[in-house]
Amino acid sequence: MFRTFFLIAFRNLIKNRTHSLINIIGLAVGLMSFMLIALYITDEMRYDRYHSKADRIFRVTQTSNYAGVPEYSSSCPCPLAPALQNHLPSSIEAVVRVFNDWGTEYMVEYMPENGNTGARRFKERKFYYADSTFFQIFDAVPLRGNLSAALNDPNTVVIARTSAQKYFGAEDPVGKVIRVGNAVNLTVTAVIDDPPAQSHFTYDFIASISTLRKQYRSGKLPETWIWNPFWTYVLLNPGVDEKTVEASFPSFISNNYQGIENAKIELGLQPITDIHLHSSLDYEIETNGRISYVRILGFIAAFILLIACINFMNLATAASAGRAREIGVKKVFGALRSRLMIQFVGETMLITLFSMVLALLMVNLLLPVFNNFADKAFRVEDVFRAGNVVWMVVIVVFVGFLSGTYPGVFLSAFEPIRVLKGDLSRGTRSSFTRKFLVVTQFTIAIVLIIATFVAFRQLNYLRTADIGLKKDNIIMLPVKGTPFVLQYEVFKADLLNNKDIVSVTAVDYLPGVDHNSHEFKPEGYPEDQWQFFPALAIRDDFLKTFDIPIVAGRDYITKSQTDPDQGILINEAMVKHLGWKSNEAALGKKFSSLSGHEKVIGVFRDFNARSLRSKRTPLVLNIKEDDWQVRYFTQYIAVRIRDGVSPSVVLPAINSLWREYAPNHPFEYKILSAEIEKLYNAEERTGRLAFVLSLLILFVATLGLLGLASFLAEQRTRELGIRKVMGASVKTIILLLTKEFMKLVFLSALVAVPVAWWLVTEWLSGFAYQTSIELWIFILAIGLSGGVAFLVTSVRAWHAATMNPVLALKYE
Repeated sequence: MFRTFFLIAFRNLIKNRTHSLINIIGLAVGLMSFMLIALYITDEMRYDRYHSKADRIFRVTQTSNYAGVPEYSSSCPCPLAPALQNHLPSSIEAVVRVFNDWGTEYMVEYMPENGNTGARRFKERKFYYADSTFFQIFDAVPLRGNLSAALNDPNTVVIARTSAQKYFGAEDPVGKVIRVGNAVNLTVTAVIDDPPAQSHFTYDFIASISTLRKQYRSGKLPETWIWNPFWTYVLLNPGVDEKTVEASFPSFISNNYQGIENAKIELGLQPITDIHLHSSLDYEIETNGRISYVRILGFIAAFILLIACINFMNLATAASAGRAREIGVKKVFGALRSRLMIQFVGETMLITLFSMVLALLMVNLLLPVFNNFADKAFRVEDVFRAGNVVWMVVIVVFVGFLSGTYPGVFLSAFEPIRVLKGDLSRGTRSSFTRKFLVVTQFTIAIVLIIATFVAFRQLNYLRTADIGLKKDNIIMLPVKGTPFVLQYEVFKADLLNNKDIVSVTAVDYLPGVDHNSHEFKPEGYPEDQWQFFPALAIRDDFLKTFDIPIVAGRDYITKSQTDPDQGILINEAMVKHLGWKSNEAALGKKFSSLSGHEKVIGVFRDFNARSLRSKRTPLVLNIKEDDWQVRYFTQYIAVRIRDGVSPSVVLPAINSLWREYAPNHPFEYKILSAEIEKLYNAEERTGRLAFVLSLLILFVATLGLLGLASFLAEQRTRELGIRKVMGASVKTIILLLTKEFMKLVFLSALVAVPVAWWLVTEWLSGFAYQTSIELWIFILAIGLSGGVAFLVTSVRAWHAATMNPVLALKYE
């Protein structure tokens, strides 16, 4: 029996090769899109789940509210970790602090002992310090050395495999010494395999945190509860509920956060598996993904697979005219409806199987392109994991059954006598079902096209919006740990000798990308309590370099002997936040910092110190001149070049000057505008994927429309023949057939517009600054969908209109 079914199915595929090919291509495109997006979503959902104790690992988060300026921090004060373990010894198995000085790039150097080659020096972003419990909490694959004791002593470091090969080649790294920041020698105690990419932070070096003690003037780790640069993780004991631990935090805070009660400190526990997709806190260790975008792509993938199934239904019913007499004869000879159903579902399974094979070929072919779009590194073997193969079988069965059931019910229900007379009509019910499916397809397509247009418009707005400071033609030179930190003034003077360089300054963070928070005592607040405000540590000419105007008072005076100790700059938002009457009224107000008893000497115009997802906040600009402050806070030298001059013209000169001052330090630079654009990588990546998927949905939906056009044309063959005999022109017949489909597209637009409006409005509400939703976006999306629909149906209608009427009426 199954052999007969298979032969009949195969013959029908060959006989109706055009419909079969369209079916296979449509399903293959749907399956390919679904598999690629499923691969992406699975990868995003796997972050940090490779840790054997992932269900017990939590990150401690801190929320503080200093004088009404909230900070939602992913990091905590240094003494919190040991104090927390002492506070809850029965609940916490281990705790670890991770430190990287918030994005510092460390200069790492290795001098081979044989002296045959020169020193190997590289700047390393993924260099962290951690407690000796790091590998007790986080999983790592040891290649050399003993991880359990690798970080017990000061001046020790564990290095990842790729970095070990970069510095040591074929040498055994264990026991070798590397130098960090031209100041600290570290002995390699272990080598591990590279951490999986599916981690909320990846590392190349983990040095013992006890090494940091020598870098502080006190000779020990910071004891302050105000400064919070340490990412802190806890491993709870088995069976301990994190809610129980969180319930003890208020008493812990009152016992430890002394003198800053006004800050309204709150602590929380964040599951490590939630960090990548569910966390967007301040000072994240690395940029995270967004669960909302993963869900959007998941919905799109499900929709495109659904539309592919709908296509099959429409195309199968479109081919019913050619199968009707076959069905009628089989029924006359006693074929049961159940056997006919099995036959049609079996045929669908066969087509789905062919589609899956074609989809897998397309996945393998397009995987490099998809990796580029999705910023991933998938390999072919990732597609054929055991779990994925099982899901492929499930999808084939599910899609085959879903796609074959309706056509099977439709075709097997034909009455033999009516069929053999040539009457294929099934009434308005089946017609309504097919039209409903097409409307559903085009509604989804139009919604996605509108959403994609709005997403790209918003992304373009974010890139081009005025953020209140100059971001173009600004070159940022990372200089921490280099000779430039203490030779800044001389280096600046040499840079300004270049006619293409307009201004030079220094700053601790990339303006427009991020900022720090510093402690201050503004006038009107308790003298014995520090307030934390967003701040940038700067050098002179900062406002000039970034073209930020002063709205009251004055800027710092270059080489002033008193400004660094006595002057401070605040923005307009800070004036309003502190309740001072006007910008002018703020001048002369006390605004003390750790550097001294400063006063406000100037108020500058607000600018966005971070991404446009958040509004402009109160901000302080504080100049740093003491040697220890200069060494710590001088992270970047900002070089502004003349408008109209490409950075590529100036960079060779800067590179040449760099080598004169720091021949042992590799020259690196960042373009500020490019760094600001990186803030929206998640939106750009999702937008690219959504755009391609929306085009694929439109393509697959068009195939469905072709199916309905074929069905109606075949159903009305006799009518069209009579109209031709009676003198109807080709144009008249084309309009007759296409107007039905254009009505469906118009109905789809009526449904899609309010749905799309609601969706894009909700999405835009996540940004403090939004683009406008213009009418032309809706018109363009509807016009694109309608134009494609009209083109496809017109071609099919033209084919029907030009058919010889004799062929349609020869059996009448």
